Amino acid sequence: MSSKIDPALGRLGNFLYWAGLLLFPAALGSVFGYYASDQGVHWLPDYIGGVLAISMVSFVMVMLGRWLRGRLFKMGDNGKRLSRRFVLAMVLGMLALGMRLWVHESQEPSPLTELEVNDFEEAWRTDLDNYVEFERGMELAVLDLERHAMFQEGDRVLSAEEELLLLDRWRAIYDYSFGLDQIRVFYEDWYRFDPSRAQRTFHLRSFLLMYVSELALYEKSTRMARLIIQNKDAQRFLNSEHPELGLGADSFSHYRTQLHGTDETSRILALRRYRDFLAGPLHARNDTAALGLDWMWERVEAHRRVINSVDPITRGETSIRGDLRSVHNGLKHTWYPAQSGVAEWFGDTRRRRIGWYLITPEQVAEIDPELHPGDLLVSRKNWYLSNVGLPGFWPHALIYLGDPDKLVAFFDDPEVDAWILESTGEALSFQQLLEREHPLAWRAYAAGPGHEGEHPFRVIEATSEGIGFSTMEHAAGDYLAALRPRLDKVALAQSVLESFKHYQKPYDYDFDFATDHTLVCTELVWRALRPGPDKDGIDWEMVEVAGRRTLPANAMVEQSVADWDSGDPAGERQLDFVLFLDAREQDGVAVRAGEEAFVESWKRVKWDMAQQ
Repeated sequence: MSSKIDPALGRLGNFLYWAGLLLFPAALGSVFGYYASDQGVHWLPDYIGGVLAISMVSFVMVMLGRWLRGRLFKMGDNGKRLSRRFVLAMVLGMLALGMRLWVHESQEPSPLTELEVNDFEEAWRTDLDNYVEFERGMELAVLDLERHAMFQEGDRVLSAEEELLLLDRWRAIYDYSFGLDQIRVFYEDWYRFDPSRAQRTFHLRSFLLMYVSELALYEKSTRMARLIIQNKDAQRFLNSEHPELGLGADSFSHYRTQLHGTDETSRILALRRYRDFLAGPLHARNDTAALGLDWMWERVEAHRRVINSVDPITRGETSIRGDLRSVHNGLKHTWYPAQSGVAEWFGDTRRRRIGWYLITPEQVAEIDPELHPGDLLVSRKNWYLSNVGLPGFWPHALIYLGDPDKLVAFFDDPEVDAWILESTGEALSFQQLLEREHPLAWRAYAAGPGHEGEHPFRVIEATSEGIGFSTMEHAAGDYLAALRPRLDKVALAQSVLESFKHYQKPYDYDFDFATDHTLVCTELVWRALRPGPDKDGIDWEMVEVAGRRTLPANAMVEQSVADWDSGDPAGERQLDFVLFLDAREQDGVAVRAGEEAFVESWKRVKWDMAQQ
């Protein structure tokens, strides 16, 4: 007995049959994939590459099998032709090969993915702090301009005072933009980290830091550009050359060209879609919340709200104008300062030195005998983005102490002993005075880093972690200069004692010299070396930076060498030249340079790393 099967039911049955056959290996593959991920196998390139390789082998087997079975060709009305299944297998095989090549290309090494785990953690944490600082500094500068009368009264000629203020804020915005851009560029290879369990945290953190930096830069720069184009005089003023800041002609137009083209707008839209993918199917917010980084998602939303609040027509006009200028001028992948040679240099290197500097421990050992306790040191680390926001070439100042034995021996002096006796009424050595007046600081200094084989503490400085002691090997960095105050040992002893007083105080992010409960690096030096009651010292003049009376390290150098006459060593100097180690970034070394080179060093533009 036979029964006729309904064709529709037959097709449904075939579908269910083949779907069942496919689901079973898919289930097995899922189990294997989960196990592989749990064992640390990367999604890219290992797992996907393996799947693609198996697929290609299966396609070859299918084609070979059909050939051996005589089913490679089919006879049609127009003669012999290739089997459709064979053509389909060929297409799928080519797609698999193309995918495998893409996987290989996506896994090419980059400066980001080549970092060791500890180096990545250090770099990422530092750059996260940098983002917070740069975004805050840029926001304050933009807000200051938005509230100023020069942009509330239409198109008019600026006064001399307004020009100075505008230039100061523009320098700050320009500088912070560079810092955010460098963070963005360094982490733009976030996709090279595998999104599977093995590298999920690296993938997420790199993406979020890149994305939030991109949004902050776009948001602030858009507000800045919209503001400036309201006043043609302000626009012309910013586009003029300002060599004292390392800004060439058309710096503002260049800024708009690089940051406000439709290319940048498209990038932000694409990144938003990937952000949504992370937050949706991958449930990435759970991972970042576990890392204590949910606030970064909130910062992303905050930046996006501000961007969206800009009038769409205005925003579109700005993007179109920027894109049209970029067609004429040529669009770089990222934005760099408009300084001769520097843009190309950064574009070619795109690297980050983590944990090592051009001045070697051997060079430190060579120069250490030339230094005396109380010497003023200025230093620079090229790849520290903390240089952003600090005006001029020299960003950091600190005080040389020497190791404890050297310090004690240097101040084992009758005049110092007499001063201690007169001021305390007790016959104490300088070491005993430090131990009594500042016991915590002395114990920390004398103990050193506390790691076997580590170099001793030789300097006291203010860093983002606060006031503390450091090794010369860490503090020297890439550029180092030493200046010797023309003070007797009593004044120098008083200066060292004053510096110990500030041990463990927090860093002053407001750069406020009026109080000493928090200190910036130059404030520590200034307070230690300045004149006081019954104390000789060094006189420096405060300068105004971003509306604050302060004293940057570069201004210290400028003022110190202003009265120098190389032909008259007995001139009216407050400090004498001791040594200068000048970096050669392209060669990866620091070399000894003379007084003449140091005198001109403060005039260098901030990002001038390609010294010949």
